[in-house]
Amino acid sequence: MSNSIGISPPVMINRIVDRAETPAAAQLTKVAELSAQLRIAAAEEQAKTALFDPNGQAKAPVIDSGAVVDRLI
Repeated sequence: MSNSIGISPPVMINRIVDRAETPAAAQLTKVAELSAQLRIAAAEEQAKTALFDPNGQAKAPVIDSGAVVDRLI
């Protein structure tokens, strides 16, 4: 298995679902749940970063690799 930096976010979410040994009938639901958790975590990260910004605004974190998914979820 390759490292999480070279993996796309959707593939990392699928790997997390697979590692959790989710039953086949519930895998799509689990993917949707993890995707929602990822969006929430990104928004929370953006809000936390905005606290330290002098303007009170921050950009959303870039979710471009499996490592970022692993860190946020």
